[in-house]
Amino acid sequence: MARKFLLCFHDFSVWNYRTVLPVLDSLKDLCGRGFSVLVIPSTEGADEESVAGFRDALARLKSDGFELALHGYKHKAEFSQGRSYMGLFGMVVTHREAEFAGLSEYESSRLLQAGVKAWEALFAEGDNAGIKPAAFVPPTWYSNKYLPMQVRGMKMLYEDRFSLTTARGRRFASPVASFAGIPECLVKPAFKFGELILKIPAGIPRIALHPVDFPEREEQLRDLVRIALNNRRKLTHYADL
Repeated sequence: MARKFLLCFHDFSVWNYRTVLPVLDSLKDLCGRGFSVLVIPSTEGADEESVAGFRDALARLKSDGFELALHGYKHKAEFSQGRSYMGLFGMVVTHREAEFAGLSEYESSRLLQAGVKAWEALFAEGDNAGIKPAAFVPPTWYSNKYLPMQVRGMKMLYEDRFSLTTARGRRFASPVASFAGIPECLVKPAFKFGELILKIPAGIPRIALHPVDFPEREEQLRDLVRIALNNRRKLTHYADL
């Protein structure tokens, strides 16, 4: 039986969908099937034309075999009285992208609900009305002690930096190769780590891609996907776990 891996494209949003769609299509041609796209659902501040185009793009991806997952709410952390000191530290080191880091139970639930409502607004009509997210991935993987159970309580798979946990509680070891936001001196070691986890016959490794990776690192990333496929790994979806 073929071993599995996940290819996850983060940060798909109303602000970048036009430039990202060709990248997704090119990677799909390489993989032979659609993969997981992590959607930032907030459209606050976008004009009606952009929102309509974003909805159409999501519908097209779904019909083309891509899997859609929920990636926070706005992907930007706000200062909150309900955030711990470690959460504030997470905000600083991620340039305010650690949206769920260190939140209280109430604030975590409130923000999760806001993300779900924004998602539902995107899928409120048309052929894809009622589409549910296949998984929830907190931005930058910074979390809080309440979020995993809150996500599973909403019948979604939860992803952290090292593992995947289904709504039923089944957990998979899942190391991730990611390249966004790291110092240039660590990029080469990060790719070596990616090659290693794709070759070791254990777990369900993830390749996490971000819009900022393209076009600068595109060829290296495509080579990483080829390494996975050439090591008899099968591209899978969250929903298949």
